[in-house]
Amino acid sequence: MAQRLSIRTSNRTLTSLLQYIKQGSIQVPQFQRGFIWERDNVKNLFDSINKGYPVGTVFLWKPSDKSDNLTQSKLGAYTIPREGQQDYYVLDGYQRLSSLFSCLYNGDTDSISCDSDMLGKFFSLYYDANSNEFVYISRKTEPKYWQFPLNVMLVASDFRKYYREHLEIECKDEEEKERILDQADGFCSRLLDYNILCTEIENADINQAADIFSRINKEGTKVTIDWMIHALSYDKESGFNLAQTTDELLNSLQKYHFEDLSRNAIFRCFQSSFDDKIYFDQDKIERLARKDNFRKVIVDESVPAIKNAVQFLYEDLHVIDRKLLPYNSQLIFCMEFFRRIKEPSAEQKDWMKEWFWLTTYSSFFTNNSLADQRKEFQHFITSINNKDFSRPFAHYIFLKQWSLPYEFNIRGVRSCALALFVINNIFKNCPECMQDAIFRQTFTSPCEPSHAPCCTLFTDVETKAFNRIKGNSMVYYQENKSLFPYQISYNIETDKKILSASFFNVNNVDDFNERGKKMLEEEIKFIRELGVILDEE
Repeated sequence: MAQRLSIRTSNRTLTSLLQYIKQGSIQVPQFQRGFIWERDNVKNLFDSINKGYPVGTVFLWKPSDKSDNLTQSKLGAYTIPREGQQDYYVLDGYQRLSSLFSCLYNGDTDSISCDSDMLGKFFSLYYDANSNEFVYISRKTEPKYWQFPLNVMLVASDFRKYYREHLEIECKDEEEKERILDQADGFCSRLLDYNILCTEIENADINQAADIFSRINKEGTKVTIDWMIHALSYDKESGFNLAQTTDELLNSLQKYHFEDLSRNAIFRCFQSSFDDKIYFDQDKIERLARKDNFRKVIVDESVPAIKNAVQFLYEDLHVIDRKLLPYNSQLIFCMEFFRRIKEPSAEQKDWMKEWFWLTTYSSFFTNNSLADQRKEFQHFITSINNKDFSRPFAHYIFLKQWSLPYEFNIRGVRSCALALFVINNIFKNCPECMQDAIFRQTFTSPCEPSHAPCCTLFTDVETKAFNRIKGNSMVYYQENKSLFPYQISYNIETDKKILSASFFNVNNVDDFNERGKKMLEEEIKFIRELGVILDEE
């Protein structure tokens, strides 16, 4: 019969916690995140201790079955020993314990190996007895005699030795020496007397511990879904790490300017790769993470499909920046399209492009309920499975608003649609000019609020063409080689072509009212060709 879960809370001294770590009684589970704190976090931790403030509860887990495969050795800058009797794993408090141990440990580095670069960057912290604050000192800089490294502050013999070699020799004023010594002694005492609240969880198996880890982080420290699911999906045999997989995916999306895509949006794509359902929340993530095929589907299907979907958005629909994607949910559909069709034909891609424009201009994900969106996902999958590419959208299309937006807000779907329409028109008419175009929301001059969309230049290509036309139209231009690798030469006719494709009157680029009128006329024509019915019709 399984033992009953036991949870108790107690105060432990800082020194006893560090001793447990040193002897290997406190270990780090594989599903913990690495050290992610910055220097200010470490300084604030010691400042709180110095002021007697609480630094939060540390959660420690004593597993029902000991497993060496569950353990990683890295805690901050140190690789802690694994021999001996392991008692607890750190469930919550890893960043704090890493900082405390790495800053305060002053033992034999032959018995506990150390990352010297990490130690110098994050944990070379000193107590400044003059200011009663904490400062970082580089290895190339000699500390002042009133500055004490934290790794001599816990052991009296270490502190006395440092005192004799620095303060005793360098400070000639006895009164100042006593003042500095009293200040440093006071901090030492506060360290020695400091208690940390610990919650100890015993007799929990790996699944229970992962659940607790997930719930702690949902209610406390803000972490992304992929880190929570990493705790639940940890596979000690393969070492599969969902958070690391997400990091690598985001890094691969940089060339499409999608590297700041929300991690939660990516996780929605992962979720929707299972059960033929689209997910909008964290519902049943524990069940999902424990599926036997979870790792295989993510690695072999979802990640490649997301890469192909983003490449399609960038190259075929000219979403040249993640900020221009009208809805994150559209990425889920695109991902599913490429997950089910590994090498789509030109006809199938056109079907997907039409779906994108229809859902954008109908504001489908804004105006329809989650139930309707789930039905559309089912229709979408059925169309792909049945190879029915006759009509990409199941719903009656009706556009309630088709005027220019009152103001340009890139977070709004209407503004994104307008920007994408203009960018696609430039690509259509001047593809060679849009090599490596960068999205940039800029304004040529102060405008009336109702004219803002007309004044906005959506890309660096338009911005530069506009400025050149307004400056000196007779000058021959050569663009920066790093931005335009094909070294396209710009002259007045090229600039006119760019601005004309962006709906400017090239003979009067300041006439924003005319630009807005032309922009809207062409956009409405495009919408009608899609089969969207306007409200007045």
